[in-house]
This record gives sequence, C-alpha cells and structure tokens, in this order.
Amino acid sequence: MGISLKKGQKVDLTKGNPGLKNLLIGLGWDTNKYDGGHAFDLDAAAFALGEDGKVQSEQDFVFFNNLKHSSGSIAHLGDNLTGDGDGDDEQIT
Repeated sequence: MGISLKKGQKVDLTKGNPGLKNLLIGLGWDTNKYDGGHAFDLDAAAFALGEDGKVQSEQDFVFFNNLKHSSGSIAHLGDNLTGDGDGDDEQIT
C-alpha cells in the first residue's frame, strides 16, 4: 500500500493496520526544469527512539553516513545524490 504525502500532511499508519510490523519509506525527487533545473540533493533519515521517546545515542540516527542501526531494525538503502531515475531515489526500511 503506497501513501503519498505533501508538506504538512500526517498519517496514522497503525489506525487501519494495527498489526503493522514493517515499513518501507521512499523518497523520490526530480529537478524542476522550469525553475532553472538546478541540481539538489535530498537525504532520507530516521531516528530510533528509546522507551522514553528520546534518542539514546548518535548511533540511533540512521542516514547516508550511518546506513544501519546496531539492532538491524532500521536500514538506509543508500544515498542518491542526483534524484535521477524513476520511483524512489532513497529508501529506509
């Protein structure tokens, strides 16, 4: 099931799927050829939170320079610097 969000939108992923166990978050972008076509780079990132709702250490920040959480529960599947290609340019599982 794919969900596309725009800036400011929110979604409750467990409301309709109370047994939800796995997510794949994808980020895709293209340059706007009508706005000068300047290249830009977006970066996907995720935070692993402890039971207190806080990050415990910098290893809990998963991004292009720390591709996998030590628990193995979060993985960044690689950094795309250009946004070239169709579909997701970066993914986190």
